Amino acid sequence: MVLGCGRRECRNFIKVMLVRNQNLLFVCGTNAFNPICANYSMDTLEPVGDNISGMARCPYDPKHANVALFTGGMLFTATVTDFLAIDAVIYRSLGDSPTLRTVKHDSKWFKEPYFVHAVEWRSHVYFFFREIAMEFNYLEKVVVSRVARVCKNDMGGSQRVLEKQWTSFLKARLNCSVPGDSHFYFNVIHAVTDILELNGRPVVLAVFSTPTNSIPGSAVCAFDMTQVAAVFEGRFREQKSPESIWTAVPEDMVPKPRPGCCAAPGMRYNSSSTFPDEILTFVKTHPLMDEAVPSLGNAPWIVRTMSRYQLRKIVVDNTAGPWGNHTVVFLGSSTGTILKFLIHPNATSSPAPAPPGSQSIFLEEFETYQPGRCGRDTEDERRLLGLELDKAAGSLLLAFPPCVARVPVARCQQHSGCIKSCLGSRDPYCGWTPEGSCVFLEPSPRTAFEQDISGGSTSHLGECEGLVTESFVDEPDGLVSVNLLVISSVAAFVIGAVISGFSVCWFIGHRDRKELARRKDKETILAHSESVVSVSRLGERRARGGQPGALLAPLMPNGWPKELGKASQHDLDSGVLPTPEQTPLQQKRCPGALQNCTWEQSHNIINAALRDPGELEAELSDSSGDGHWGRDHHEGPRTRQHPPAGARRPPRSSYGDFGGTPRPSPDRRRVVSAPGGEGGDFVEGPPWHPEQLNFNANNGTQRPGAHLKRNHTFNSGEAPAGGYGQHGTAPRAPGAGPPRALTDLHHLLRYGMERTPSGK
Repeated sequence: MVLGCGRRECRNFIKVMLVRNQNLLFVCGTNAFNPICANYSMDTLEPVGDNISGMARCPYDPKHANVALFTGGMLFTATVTDFLAIDAVIYRSLGDSPTLRTVKHDSKWFKEPYFVHAVEWRSHVYFFFREIAMEFNYLEKVVVSRVARVCKNDMGGSQRVLEKQWTSFLKARLNCSVPGDSHFYFNVIHAVTDILELNGRPVVLAVFSTPTNSIPGSAVCAFDMTQVAAVFEGRFREQKSPESIWTAVPEDMVPKPRPGCCAAPGMRYNSSSTFPDEILTFVKTHPLMDEAVPSLGNAPWIVRTMSRYQLRKIVVDNTAGPWGNHTVVFLGSSTGTILKFLIHPNATSSPAPAPPGSQSIFLEEFETYQPGRCGRDTEDERRLLGLELDKAAGSLLLAFPPCVARVPVARCQQHSGCIKSCLGSRDPYCGWTPEGSCVFLEPSPRTAFEQDISGGSTSHLGECEGLVTESFVDEPDGLVSVNLLVISSVAAFVIGAVISGFSVCWFIGHRDRKELARRKDKETILAHSESVVSVSRLGERRARGGQPGALLAPLMPNGWPKELGKASQHDLDSGVLPTPEQTPLQQKRCPGALQNCTWEQSHNIINAALRDPGELEAELSDSSGDGHWGRDHHEGPRTRQHPPAGARRPPRSSYGDFGGTPRPSPDRRRVVSAPGGEGGDFVEGPPWHPEQLNFNANNGTQRPGAHLKRNHTFNSGEAPAGGYGQHGTAPRAPGAGPPRALTDLHHLLRYGMERTPSGK
């Protein structure tokens, strides 16, 4: 059926707004060009009268806000008037009263509003919406929830101020927050109920949420209409300059009669058009009230935070139960999930602040969208567009983009077979009958039933043994059976335990095998360690006069002897393994009769000669290796010569026996050079003289033809007079004996050995 326009014009898009009035259905739709509205009979669904323009009555886009209310033959709407949704308006049309609207493009009146709901109470019409708060402009964009009101008999202002505009428009903030040192606000309003009577108080319930960039959460707050009206009788808020903050207006600055009131016959001003310009100007520039409307109990009745969805729709049944004395709230989420709560009976009569959520009891949660019947299971398809309550049928009507679903308000059959589960649900729609079943209770039932809404103890009723068995039959479509969940959990536990046991056994066995292999390797190493010669024991054997030639036995690739005699078995040290520092190096054999001389021995002999000729003789006394001291091969016994008494001896230093140097100098170096042949070992040749031992102090030259084989360098600097570090003979003291001459060492250097860079 096409309402209000031709099929071709409305083929692309139609937006319908339903308003009931005197058995008429007022429908507004829009095509690609202009909105159109028409009246239809509720009985025949036939058009009544002519079509009218939908401008300011219906938006161009369904995503734009639109609210409508019929009262006294007048249509009050809140929507946008242009295609770009820039001009937001609260508009009154139809009836005998003149059309009125809000001030256009004034941020003090509206700043990007989104209208949610409209209610009528006494002589005013109240509009609930959210917008960007101008009083918090120093915090950039802050979205807050508002309630605005206008007088139903408003006739507009004078020709000078507010002509054809509202003279009674005022707005105030709605405070839905968790109390504390720092309030946690739910600022984004989504849905509001009609005015309900709860314990004799006119109350509206509204669904709020947090902004998208905040902690996700939703809340339901209740507002008493008497408290809402009292806020509009309080102080006004103003901003004196665009750069200043908003402050309260002093009472002595408010004109009389009070701006925003409704003119009525019998008063000083019986019409709003007769108000003085001072009052009209004040209303135009001061539409915001200073105080916020508090919620009942100063805390939300229902709070849901950190959930996978946000609450968007709300319907309330304040006559729930068989006697109509309970209040049940149904909340629709953005994904089609329905949450059901029971409002505490005495929550609204408590004057003291209550903890958040203590005024309600959670009953159940169930899914309503069925992909098999509605369409694809996507986020856009599951978006809940509308939620209505059909009290007569005891069901909920839900509108989704592809379909409309109907679900019952209660699922009492899932508690059948267990009285404890039926009574423990505390659902006012369900009761336990004497026949042993949980049934849905009709209003004023004639059969006996049992309920426990107050939440009394049910421990004496026993456990629900038949609940799991019955769940196979009573489980709704699309939900998982309780039995299947239990079986899956047990199976998962058993499989996990078996796998864990096998894993532990394998790990323990692998660890034992690894430990056994490590012990065997250790025993093998200890068994073969007897064939390893202890370096410390070999050193001790050489000190006792043992033959070092054993080290020249056939070697293994690692440098150790392959076989040792029985006499050396006691020298093995199995507790000490050789290291590279302890491994003896292979040494060259010396030419001639000496078989065990080394380069270090020759080096020590030269150092001894530099220190003292007497000490040199002690070093050379056993150079032949025959074990006899004080004997030369050619000359007979020798005795060590000591310097005569009173002779001066140069002080020793850390660099040898040279005198102390005032400062080290890399340019002044002393080099001891010895001639040799080309074969690498020292060869015998003609005798050489002490001057061939060149002490190079950067002040002499090397003799031509001298072949340098080994250089001994000492950082000495300037030696003191009389020291051993310079040419010539130092002056001697009287009676000190004959001068000490340099010793001829050429007969010793022939036994020396040269160490190559490889260490051999």
